[in-house]
Amino acid sequence: MYGAVRMLPRKPFAKNLYLLVFLGIGLMLVHAGAMPLWLWLVVTVFAVGMRVLAGLDVHQEVLSVTDVAVTRQHGSRVRRVETESVRWNDLTRVEALSRETGPNQQDVLFLLHGRGGNGVAIASALADQHGLPAQLQAHLPGFDVQQLEAARAATERARFVLWER
Repeated sequence: MYGAVRMLPRKPFAKNLYLLVFLGIGLMLVHAGAMPLWLWLVVTVFAVGMRVLAGLDVHQEVLSVTDVAVTRQHGSRVRRVETESVRWNDLTRVEALSRETGPNQQDVLFLLHGRGGNGVAIASALADQHGLPAQLQAHLPGFDVQQLEAARAATERARFVLWER
């Protein structure tokens, strides 16, 4: 359900360089007579406008922990907003995925697996902000706090089962 593929964001400098090269090639085509100037201007305004809009479109995450379910919405105003949700009584497994950032970083990804393949993935900063670890303890008898501490202290990427039905 949650793969180990990690996408690294391109650096803004590289994106800007690609845009400049693209527009430069278009300008060379205009100079050679292979493209009309008006078309190059339309493409330039569109490409630069999309670049500016992407910078203004801030990604947001909203976590809701209720007595019924855990729901996470993430996305932005321009792009589609995704919703992940799992009811407490549908939970089958809770895992913590530690990352390679070191023992002083509380960088853990909580994976809440539900029946039917649904679930929620929550970064530790968002989880801690909303008191998710305490809620997990309260709603799930047998929740393993020692495994959670081991996940937070881990220096390598690993999965820790915190609770299983």
